[in-house]
Amino acid sequence: MSVVEGLVAVKMPSKFGDDIRIKLEDGEWYSADSSIADSIRKGATVKLKVEKSGRNTWIRKVKELSAPSGNSNASGGSRGGNRGGGGFKADPEREASIHYQSARKDAIEILKVMQEAGVLKLGQKADAKEGILMATLDRLTAQFFADIANKGAVTRYAEEADEGDEFDPEAEQEAEDQSDDDFNDEGDNDPF
Repeated sequence: MSVVEGLVAVKMPSKFGDDIRIKLEDGEWYSADSSIADSIRKGATVKLKVEKSGRNTWIRKVKELSAPSGNSNASGGSRGGNRGGGGFKADPEREASIHYQSARKDAIEILKVMQEAGVLKLGQKADAKEGILMATLDRLTAQFFADIANKGAVTRYAEEADEGDEFDPEAEQEAEDQSDDDFNDEGDNDPF
């Protein structure tokens, strides 16, 4: 038996049997039975006791050294497939990861618009520019991520919206009629 350490890059069922295939970030593939594979999470750093058997290297023991950075679940998805009854399984960690990615992407796009519009003053030195860009990107990401969780933008808009400013077609028509009446009173002698 030998010991290997690494980041779990891929976890998937084998095409040829009931075992689970695990690939570490260094590119090496390992096989594990389901009971062992259940304790291996994609994205985690693990220490494995492995044993070579024929063409495969089998995982005999697992110790997780650090949790996945994106907190991804073991199956890599949120659907049960054919194994666990098939229905949707809520996965709050995966949802949070997706929300963060979306917030970051949106923050990058807003940062681009701010730069093009000249709204963001960057300074003269490269490291100062990078610092300002990264700080602004982090601030926007945090704001957008928080907005997703508590519908912040929707709430702010609802609070700021003034119902008196809403379009009222009847009031608009009355104002137009009054304007026409004023015009007609002034020009009684005018043929126009």
